Amino acid sequence: MYIDQMPIFKTCPMCERKWENRESFLDDPELEFIGYQADFGLPEDGLFYFTHEAAGCGSTMAVKVEFFLSLYAGKRYTDIKMLSKECPGYCLNRDLLQRCKARCRYAYVREVSQVIKDRMKNIL
Repeated sequence: MYIDQMPIFKTCPMCERKWENRESFLDDPELEFIGYQADFGLPEDGLFYFTHEAAGCGSTMAVKVEFFLSLYAGKRYTDIKMLSKECPGYCLNRDLLQRCKARCRYAYVREVSQVIKDRMKNIL
């Protein structure tokens, strides 16, 4: 495979900045992790949102959760607790990125988001 045919992890839709892999994407200090949109069918099909804060850009990009799942090796639950007494409703608000204490099928994605937040915070 020629170098110009190598797959790119993500391209900014506004300024066309390219990130070759997940690591270069997460290590970019000009990216801000801003949200998570849950997919209530398959958690891995949810979306993480990032804003490219480069001068003259400001575009927000969505990246499928599945590309970040290997960052977390902890517990995954199978029960769905959405809208139960245990559920704080975080998955219903894209801007809420905190951990969820419900033992729910979707909770591990919030653990992945914590790994991303911690990693990106340490870059600044």
